Amino acid sequence: MSKVKIKRAIISVHNKNHLSSLAKYLIKNNVEILSTGGTARYLRDLDKKAKIIEISQFTEFKEILEGRVKSLHPKIYSGILGKKNHRNHKSQLKNINVPFVDLVVVNLYPFEEVSTNTKSSQQDCIENIDIGGPTLIRAAAKNFEHVVVLSDPAQYKCFIEEAIDNNNSVSLEFRHRFAQAAFENTAHYEATISRWFNKKKKFSEDKLSVPLKKISNLRYGENPHQKAALFELEKSNFTKISGKVLSYNNIYDSEVASELAFQFKSNSCVILKHGNPCGVSLNNNQKTAYLNALKCDSRSAFGGVIAFNSTLSAETAKEIKKIFTEIIIAPNFSQTSKKILSEKENLILIKYKPSKSKLGLHFKTTKNFLLAQDKDEKKITHKDMKVKTKKVPSKKLLDDMIFAYIVSKYLNSNAIVLAEKLSTLGIGSGQTNRLDAAELAIKRMKKNSKTKNAVMASDGFFPFPDIVELCAKNMIYSVIQPGGSKNDSAVIEMSNRKKISMIFTGIRHFKH
Repeated sequence: MSKVKIKRAIISVHNKNHLSSLAKYLIKNNVEILSTGGTARYLRDLDKKAKIIEISQFTEFKEILEGRVKSLHPKIYSGILGKKNHRNHKSQLKNINVPFVDLVVVNLYPFEEVSTNTKSSQQDCIENIDIGGPTLIRAAAKNFEHVVVLSDPAQYKCFIEEAIDNNNSVSLEFRHRFAQAAFENTAHYEATISRWFNKKKKFSEDKLSVPLKKISNLRYGENPHQKAALFELEKSNFTKISGKVLSYNNIYDSEVASELAFQFKSNSCVILKHGNPCGVSLNNNQKTAYLNALKCDSRSAFGGVIAFNSTLSAETAKEIKKIFTEIIIAPNFSQTSKKILSEKENLILIKYKPSKSKLGLHFKTTKNFLLAQDKDEKKITHKDMKVKTKKVPSKKLLDDMIFAYIVSKYLNSNAIVLAEKLSTLGIGSGQTNRLDAAELAIKRMKKNSKTKNAVMASDGFFPFPDIVELCAKNMIYSVIQPGGSKNDSAVIEMSNRKKISMIFTGIRHFKH
């Protein structure tokens, strides 16, 4: 059917936003409305003369089980699923005195809102699992050739405009588009419920439901010729307070930088470029933390993302303003710092405070597959550190090792981090062999500092003793790595010979 005339509608909604404008249009055009209790009362209050028939009256079956069963009835679904151009369907509906339904307007109980509210009980969540609503939506969407389905209040305005332009009728293209949206809405709803049921178990045996909610289209993807959009896996605490529109790359970089910044309790500063930290520092003074992070690789910091785990001060803002920066992230901004940075019109400021992830999953896609894994949330402590050499590092060096090892987790492998006094001195990331990563980190360290007590952290084990020899030549006498190579004994032997302390963690942090 090319067009469907709107003569009869079923309306059953929890969210009544924009419902008055839709109802007024339907009432004005003499559309008969079947509705459930609360919605029916709302519609009658709008217009006492409107043709409002309660579903229980139409089906001659009263709501039971405290409203759990009200719209689940053959007389309702026959009218929705019947094909108007099918002789047998028309005959059967006539015999049971059931009219065809042209429009179904339904939105669902707010399960997502209730289930994410810490004050909600398990029973609250269960009672907000909608049964009749998704069934009505799916039935109408399945029969889109004959029925219009509106599953979101944001669709009402578009529907009214379409109906007015077509003499109270709706085109097939419109019905198809809104049927697609209906299945997307019910799929997201079911995935949200599935995630709630599986909140203590990240993977089921053979299926994984992940609710994705589209937030917006993006200007483009990694490159201008790639289209992109932003979807939300779960509620985030990112709030952009000024600056230009965030890009695909901005969003990715911001997540990585802020996550690393909040790995630490002390004042932290993370400078990140193209997905990799290029400078990280901890210091009681925020400005000093920033300057130390910048010193690690000031060239790469140009046009980068900077994240802090404490309120941005005016003193730090003045320093940041001296170079070109894309984004600054902090849990808050002092009024003076905002005023200083607002002079740079395109500079993006983001307020962010971490919340405990309920999903706890990390995804990656290939052409043919979606890869899913537990998020790498392992954080090493002194208890994980096993000294494998005769030389034992001091507590200060152990603290530097932990710091450097945490930073290595956020670098693309192969990754090497050199650090001293809780600041990175040189970083080598994304190399196809570990020796190249170490040489790159050492090259950057020599350019930017004159340390004689740096520690080295590696995200993966040392396959050969060559890196130990490289450390000795460059006055690096403390190393932390996962261990686990078949050549561990040779690596330890070389470390003892070169008087280098070697720590094994047993924890690898590959990031590809």
